[in-house]
Amino acid sequence: MLSINNVNVHYYKSEGLLKEQQTIRAVNGVSLDLAKGEILGLVGESGCGKSTLSRAIMQLQPVTEGEIILEGTDLTKLTRSEVRKRRLDFQMVFQDPYASLNPRFTIYSTLLEALQQRRPIAKVDRMDAIAALMTRVGLNPDFAQRYPHEFSGGQRQRIAIARALAPEPKLIIADEPVSALDVSIQSQILNLLLELRDELDLTMIFITHDLSVVRYLADNIAVMQKGQIQEYGTSEEIFDTPKTEYTKTLLAAIPKLPAA
Repeated sequence: MLSINNVNVHYYKSEGLLKEQQTIRAVNGVSLDLAKGEILGLVGESGCGKSTLSRAIMQLQPVTEGEIILEGTDLTKLTRSEVRKRRLDFQMVFQDPYASLNPRFTIYSTLLEALQQRRPIAKVDRMDAIAALMTRVGLNPDFAQRYPHEFSGGQRQRIAIARALAPEPKLIIADEPVSALDVSIQSQILNLLLELRDELDLTMIFITHDLSVVRYLADNIAVMQKGQIQEYGTSEEIFDTPKTEYTKTLLAAIPKLPAA
């Protein structure tokens, strides 16, 4: 479904009196493969390059080197107009549900705009299409004419997920989608993502700094540090037999319930 081959994303900055150029290797030689219907957990501490890699996959950030191949097409070789057309097949759910929705658009307008990216919808059919989409993510269609500020954080993230689903993508990248939510709401969103994967046969990359949220969500986990993949394996392998000290440190940081 998706092959990431030796992807590098480098930034350059000048420092000192002589303005010597320094290279910042935000993503450094990353290679990963995702099968259709797989959920990959991409984990690591803040600043390790996870979000930069996700933006590179989405073609929001140019790569310095490497290939990002979606169903046989190298996205890095496409023109801007070709990327816009192909982006219907890969969508993103951002971290902050408060910032990712246009406050001036009703939910109806937000979802209609996303739905019509794939194909025009006759006026008489629009409300039914939006109602079906809202129902799928657990929202009441009666609220379609409300604005984002009238919803809770968890509801806004459901709206963001609905918007990502609207163009009927094959791949969804979720970048820290539950980190801004209360713990009680996090599990609801995680369960929703699992249900959608099973119903729609979606492929997902779930990005997080918190290993605890991907244990039961991800099929495979890639642990990232300083722009590189330090460890890769099934969810069970990463949690039961971690190989690197960095992964062990991340696992040790997971909060544990006190003994009874």
